[in-house]
Amino acid sequence: MKLRIQSFSLLLFVSLAILAGGLWTLSLYAQFEADQLDRRERQQLQWQLQIERTQHEQRDWLQHYFAEVADWLQQHPAISARGQYISRQYEHFPQLRLLRLGTLPTAPPLPKQSPGRNATLPGCSELQIGSRQNYGLAEIKTCAYQQQPVLAVAQYISLDNTTQPLMILLDYFSFIPAFESVSGHQLFRKEGNFRVDFVEQDAMSAAPQPVQSSLLFRFAEQDHEIGTMTLQPEVIPFFDHWSVQALWVIPALLLLALLGHAAMLWAIILPLQRLSQRMQKVVRSRRPGTIHHSSQLQTGLHLLNKYFMHLVHLAKHDPLTGLNNRAIFEERLSQALIEGKRSGRKYALVLVDINQFHRINRKYGSYLGDALLKQLAQRLGKNLRETDTLARLEKDNFALLLEFVDEEQITLLVEKIYHRLSQPYRVYGREISCGISIGVTVYPDHAQDMETLEMKGNEALLQAHQGDWPVVFARADSDQTDYSGLSLIQSLRQALDNQDFKLVYQPVVSLNHHRTRYFEALLRWKHPHQHSQSIEKTIELAEKNQLIKPLSQWIIETACAQLHRIEATDIQIAVNLSMIDLHDGELPGRIAQVLENNAVDPSRLMVEITEGQIMQEPDQVIDILQQLSAMGIALSIDDFGTGQASLTYLKKLPVNKLKIDQSFVKHMVEDEEDSAIVEATISLAHTLHIEVVAEGVESAEIHALLMQMGCDYAQGYYISRPLEQEGIEDWIAASVPPPAYLKNPA
Repeated sequence: MKLRIQSFSLLLFVSLAILAGGLWTLSLYAQFEADQLDRRERQQLQWQLQIERTQHEQRDWLQHYFAEVADWLQQHPAISARGQYISRQYEHFPQLRLLRLGTLPTAPPLPKQSPGRNATLPGCSELQIGSRQNYGLAEIKTCAYQQQPVLAVAQYISLDNTTQPLMILLDYFSFIPAFESVSGHQLFRKEGNFRVDFVEQDAMSAAPQPVQSSLLFRFAEQDHEIGTMTLQPEVIPFFDHWSVQALWVIPALLLLALLGHAAMLWAIILPLQRLSQRMQKVVRSRRPGTIHHSSQLQTGLHLLNKYFMHLVHLAKHDPLTGLNNRAIFEERLSQALIEGKRSGRKYALVLVDINQFHRINRKYGSYLGDALLKQLAQRLGKNLRETDTLARLEKDNFALLLEFVDEEQITLLVEKIYHRLSQPYRVYGREISCGISIGVTVYPDHAQDMETLEMKGNEALLQAHQGDWPVVFARADSDQTDYSGLSLIQSLRQALDNQDFKLVYQPVVSLNHHRTRYFEALLRWKHPHQHSQSIEKTIELAEKNQLIKPLSQWIIETACAQLHRIEATDIQIAVNLSMIDLHDGELPGRIAQVLENNAVDPSRLMVEITEGQIMQEPDQVIDILQQLSAMGIALSIDDFGTGQASLTYLKKLPVNKLKIDQSFVKHMVEDEEDSAIVEATISLAHTLHIEVVAEGVESAEIHALLMQMGCDYAQGYYISRPLEQEGIEDWIAASVPPPAYLKNPA
């Protein structure tokens, strides 16, 4: 069953009216109960005051009545007249229980005390008769007479020159008629022993009421309970009260519902229906095949809602990655700064960028570049806290807003982010390694407003792009806090700053002239026992985390400085470069600057690359190597035979030397297959006019066999172990033919 939008709107507003009526009824009931409770409390207080006033008037009347009786008796000495006077008093005042002149009555025995009774009234025989001339102040006492509570007055008066006791007993509850006339309630009296209960006469015949709606009054004299009185205040049923209010509330709610429905109908529904009809016409005109199958098309309102929600999502999110866009990120950044000013919290603005992203787009296409951005966004969003905010600002520029407590926490968070992003990406079957730059600025240490915070963050990101270190924290002039304590990055930076590294140089000797042609520079720790990781593991971690760039720069600078100190100008030094270095378009320019600073001819520097590095992005590697070759720098392929390099690429490379991997050289004497591979490699290289270097030469037999095969150069422990910087000049001087290691060949 389909419901039209007009009917749905009407049903919605009627339902809202019913809901409002229900809420109003609940509110009215709560107010009614509160009013009833307040009314009972006020009625209790009012009746209590009325009872106390009528009791006080009762006692005043008894005192004045005693004085009148005593005066009359003193003025009429005839005993018969006195007797008639007393008899008439009983007729005029039915509330009198006893009026006696002479001997005091003897109170009957008191009834047995009922269970739970804490006290009983004293008998009237216990009254103490006083003698006072001022009868208007006669003392009133409460006692029991004939099992009923009474107010008693007993005093001696002077009669006929004698003194006789006069006693008047008045019903204790004789104030009830006066209370009835004041309160307007007629009460029913129930007698029994020493307790007298009073309830409303109407309430006796009506249905019993809850105890909470009755008011109880207790009467006691000197801790002796005399009686109780229960009064039932007037109870108004809630339905009667509700029906009076509902006569105008319910029609008003229904009228508001109709007005709301009419307003929505004319202001929203009808315009949307007209718009949806136009949208349907457009859809059918663009899809004529469905013109006779309207049931296959979504209704106009559904399409409109779908498009509207899509536009709302686009207004707040990046269409490619689904992350927040710049507008939402800056809004949350502004809110965070306001909260930080109030609570003193610290926030870090982390800007992330991909190095040379335009080259990735140009090489692989924007489709693969977009997929790379999606993967990077997923890595950024992984393990984010609820308080963190992530957004894509533009192109390959991402931003994070991180709340933190101290510098150790933020540096740990940034290091995790960098380590996660610097790992290779697998995109459509291709493995892509890209450099990541991160700029970090901290509130309130570096800036106190959003504009300055973003500006300093962009400056830090630019420094990360242009410098050697991939993560840069902004630093204000007055900032004394060091946020650069990333464990891996900082440890490598400290090792370079503290000169914990050194280069050792292994000679490479010509097999034709037995002279040293060049040295291979090898990286070592100065004090290996002080480091938990080997130098090979350190280099591997640096490569995996895109941190090899500053280390390679240090190696090039140190090797060029050593070349400047070597007097023999025909000696070269070979340095090993990482694959990451060979993807850096700025590498040729940086090497040229180092050569110029040290006044070293480019031909004296040799760059060694592994065969596997050539096969990763070969076109880009060839372009970098051709630039280096054009500068006059010699090029050598290291570990040849292990990377399955294509001969096509080998033919294109401007290579001067080819180094056979030691895994083939070490066992070539006893292994014919290794010997055949080495000989074939030498023949192939010579065909391409490339000189051959054999590494891993550790015996005279291998040395002699290589000479027999026509190998050009040899390197290994048989010739020399790596030399310290101080031993290079002595080695060069001692290597004039015949070299020292050939004086006593094995």
